[in-house]
Amino acid sequence: MLGAILTLVSGTATAQGVTFLLQIFIARVYSDTDKGLFGIYGSITGFVITFAALRFDLTIILPKDDRSAKVLARLSRRCIVISSLLTSLACMIGARLLRDHYHHSDHLMWWLMASGVTVFLVAQIANVQYWLTRKGRFGDIARNRVFQSTAVAGCQLLVGVVMHGGLSAIIIGTITGQLLTLISLERRVPELHGSKDPQAPSMRQMMRRYWKMPLLNGPNVFVDSVRNNGINLIIGATSVAALGQFQLAWNIMQVPVALIAGSVSQVFLKKLSDAPPGTMLPLVRSVLWRAFLAAIVPFTLLYVLAPWLFPLLFGATWDDAGYYARALTPWLFINVLTSPISNIFVVTEQQSRLLVFAVAYCAVPLMWLWLSPLPIMSTVFVLGMLMALMLVGMLCMAVLTARTYDRTGDGSALQNDAE
Repeated sequence: MLGAILTLVSGTATAQGVTFLLQIFIARVYSDTDKGLFGIYGSITGFVITFAALRFDLTIILPKDDRSAKVLARLSRRCIVISSLLTSLACMIGARLLRDHYHHSDHLMWWLMASGVTVFLVAQIANVQYWLTRKGRFGDIARNRVFQSTAVAGCQLLVGVVMHGGLSAIIIGTITGQLLTLISLERRVPELHGSKDPQAPSMRQMMRRYWKMPLLNGPNVFVDSVRNNGINLIIGATSVAALGQFQLAWNIMQVPVALIAGSVSQVFLKKLSDAPPGTMLPLVRSVLWRAFLAAIVPFTLLYVLAPWLFPLLFGATWDDAGYYARALTPWLFINVLTSPISNIFVVTEQQSRLLVFAVAYCAVPLMWLWLSPLPIMSTVFVLGMLMALMLVGMLCMAVLTARTYDRTGDGSALQNDAE
């Protein structure tokens, strides 16, 4: 486990470092309005991406035989294609409404009609990565993360310089980088491109076997997607420029989150699925403690230095982004602790608890943003504290769930849950 984590950490660290470095130059090519409009585009596509495969991509790691896993990968890809087409169709139907709601941006309207391209590319990248996780090819995952960060940010910068910024430039650059990433990743998995094994089960059989995944795990992901992207859309409706500032702060603050939590989560999911009763709580405590020690210093420094650091690195026009980063610090610090253990509710067959929490965790921030009488900056500061407090509640719930599982042995491993 430690070797896999270190491999992913090194890849994630390099990827985040490249992104951070290139963002220093990207922020000088694009305005906060460009970033804000791109944030709206990204929120609409991101809403679909999280469940584009109907969560069948997550099941790729579960079967004992590769034949079944390959069928699940194909099933996931088919779901992604359908989701991508429906996304573009929905945006075509609602194009004018979206344009008028977000300050009459014709460029945004036209690009949203092609949003299915982004949905397919990003969701399929995640689909292939689950296959690599199944095979324990964490080195390939790490290398892909570096390539993806370099390709996307590099293309955003290159196209932005050529086209002198603008929404079209940042979307073209992003799609180009994602396409290059998917091509590179698909070349690493030739075994997924061969002809179907005649002894392999059918897609319909796999859907029947893992029907619980979209029905039980899907609602949690759907609610999380509404929350994450709804926050951006509400801020964008208030001010596109404010959303641009918020987006830069959010993206930069994701560097330590991804570095500390992302790599651990990918490996910890497999460890959780194999944990017998009696070992769950010590495993959860160990991961929480290590995540806390890794996160406390960088997040403390970010809280203190962000208002000074952002305009220094990204330019004077991004002064507000530093204060947004400070506002987000408590929330994202606790998020580092909860990310690795969030799958414990799936492993212990307690998805209903996670769904109840997810609904509240979605409703509270959206209601606050919608009803807040405060200026947008003060509103986001209160938002950060509210979300941190709610995640503390989730930590307590996860610890209690692990303790109950160890004591009673109720539930089954993730494999049995899916079956």
